[in-house]
Amino acid sequence: MTVLFLKINFYWKGSIFTFFSLFKLKYTFMPNITLLFKSVFVIFLLSLVACKSDKVDDKPKAKPDPQLDALNEIVEKNPNNADALFNRAQYYYDIEGYDEAILDLSSAMKIDSLKPKYYHLLADTYMDYYQSRMALLTMQKASGMFPDSIRTLLKLTEYEMILKQYDEAMQTIKTILEKDKQNADAYLLMGSVLNESGDSKRALLAFKKATEIDPYLIDGWIKAGALSDEIKEKDAEKYFKTALKIDSTSYQALYAMAMHHQNLNHLDEAITWYKKMNLVFPKTAQPYFNIGVLYQEMDSLDKSLEFLTIATELDKIYAEAYYAKGIVLEKQGKLAEAQKQYSQASTISPKFVKAEQASQRLKNLLKEKAVK
Repeated sequence: MTVLFLKINFYWKGSIFTFFSLFKLKYTFMPNITLLFKSVFVIFLLSLVACKSDKVDDKPKAKPDPQLDALNEIVEKNPNNADALFNRAQYYYDIEGYDEAILDLSSAMKIDSLKPKYYHLLADTYMDYYQSRMALLTMQKASGMFPDSIRTLLKLTEYEMILKQYDEAMQTIKTILEKDKQNADAYLLMGSVLNESGDSKRALLAFKKATEIDPYLIDGWIKAGALSDEIKEKDAEKYFKTALKIDSTSYQALYAMAMHHQNLNHLDEAITWYKKMNLVFPKTAQPYFNIGVLYQEMDSLDKSLEFLTIATELDKIYAEAYYAKGIVLEKQGKLAEAQKQYSQASTISPKFVKAEQASQRLKNLLKEKAVK
């Protein structure tokens, strides 16, 4: 005699029922056994479907987004309003909803294909979505449709430069200057293209020309200063000072001044400038990290660890900062703590080979010490 116990839990309309039966079966009744198992199998499938339904209901709902809700309502009420679609696309772009942004922009351009800003945002979306070829094609189309739009041509130049199409970029700049000989942004881009293609001297002249045309073009002063540093000109600092006169709280200008002193090995001066950045941008990790690295070079390990710790507190996925903390802790003889920092850096950035190697090296060393 064979005794078979079956217990099946299943959900139905939110309640739990238990199916429990005791069957006394004899081997002589094989057809009944087959029917029984078929029945049990059907009940089992129903229970799975019911459970799945309950699990779907239990999924967390998306967080409410009042701004997106408002934009959706406007589009629903005005489905043929191209600007409404553009505004929603801009919002999607800002929150990295690139597929949605592309769909909205495509719809907007079907309604009104004569607004350059639609093409500009579409190109930006493609570029940030790692579709650089589509971004360039979009701007090439836009430049053909709006040949007199300086802004469109400037944007096309930027994309050509990003994709290292330097000859094409210089040709587009030439077109811009034919339309506007005193366009400072065109000279700024010219300087960048020339610098990236290896012509530093002409690049510096282009940056200087940009600042002559527009003395308040802060990027021109910063780029001129950085390039002057690179080619070892003595008066590079004057460019950064001018940039800071224009905007004393400019992140780029402050950082450029700090890097200028760092590159000259004026470490105390560089730290002073980075600390000025801490006052203006207390929640930005990079300056703290740089201070930590400089203190490490100066063998001020406690101070180094202090600033590197702030950097990792502000940016939890700052792999380089965790790695730098590991170096400091290892120098202090705190091997277990150092290994954890190296390991954290490697976990955050799996391709950070030095961090992985340092983590494994200390792990092996700690094992050897434990055996001894």
